[in-house]
Amino acid sequence: MNGRVVSFTWGRGLGHVSRQIAVHSELRGLGWDSLLLTERAQRLIDDYGFTQTVLPTDADSLVGEALHGTGPAVDHGLARAMVTRVLRPDDVVLHDVTVQRELYDQAARLGCPQFLVHRFQRNRPDPPDWVSRHTPAIGTIYLLGEPGREETVHGVRVLGVPHVVRPLLDDRSPWPEDTRALRIAVVAGGGGHDDAPGFLTAALHGIREFARSRHAPADVDVLVLTGPHFDGAVLVPPGMPGPVRVRPYLGPAYDVYWHADAAITHAGYNTVQELVRSRVPAVAVPGVRDFDDQRVHLKAAACPTMVVAAAEEHAIAGALAEALKDPAGTRSRPVTPPARAANGAARIALDLVASTP
Repeated sequence: MNGRVVSFTWGRGLGHVSRQIAVHSELRGLGWDSLLLTERAQRLIDDYGFTQTVLPTDADSLVGEALHGTGPAVDHGLARAMVTRVLRPDDVVLHDVTVQRELYDQAARLGCPQFLVHRFQRNRPDPPDWVSRHTPAIGTIYLLGEPGREETVHGVRVLGVPHVVRPLLDDRSPWPEDTRALRIAVVAGGGGHDDAPGFLTAALHGIREFARSRHAPADVDVLVLTGPHFDGAVLVPPGMPGPVRVRPYLGPAYDVYWHADAAITHAGYNTVQELVRSRVPAVAVPGVRDFDDQRVHLKAAACPTMVVAAAEEHAIAGALAEALKDPAGTRSRPVTPPARAANGAARIALDLVASTP
């Protein structure tokens, strides 16, 4: 019998919600229903046609770690009442890295099967130990990027799966069809982290310096995606070698990286997986996060088309020249999108269904 999977997603970036969308899309293909509880309204969830409910959250809303950047304290009784109202005894709960307190507690009281999708975090060197101490009602951990691993540790089942990449709904280009300039995408992920404005400023100055060098073609067409949670200002420096289009968000009908000739990104988990899929020459500027480590994601991806640089214009300009190599900006990758690679979302969905009574 098909069931319903309930998840909580949060964040100033889009990594958590992108992974949840990927897994829930696979589950929907298997006939299961979904409910996403969110820390803030996510346009991306609506674009994929999933139902979402916003829960009041603050720094104490997560099990085992503080949730930063959520504003003043809230009434946890309201969050508890909302979860109690929507969660059913026959639901399955799938957490993504973070574990929301009210959802976990109510699921444990109802006896709902609980699972955890996990990717590397500095504060959790031993995920099974963390689960056994903080969230013992979670029976299975899906470890991203470790396919083939399967064992039971501290009484917790551990299953390694391939990385998860969110599926796109179409492959439209965000650039006009007649664009002949070098197309560069500057992407800040969700855009809600404090270092996003500095990254965007450094990227644009780096592009200008790159364009002034002998490595660059005459014209550059820049698309800046600030991210839906960005609340700063994008200052376009004078002397840019072509148009600069600033957009807060493009939906999943657009395949930004495939249609770009180069990309400069903040190197979040989801972004790195999309770069691997598209094989676009890219400059990765790792962000600074509380628990995450962007450089670990980059190293694990081992993508030959990415060059890592500091958030400084000279470093970005040099890395962009190295990533492109060809002064004309000619593609060195295939002219058709690659076939779909092994995706952890499908593996997670099939295992979750098989493991649920």
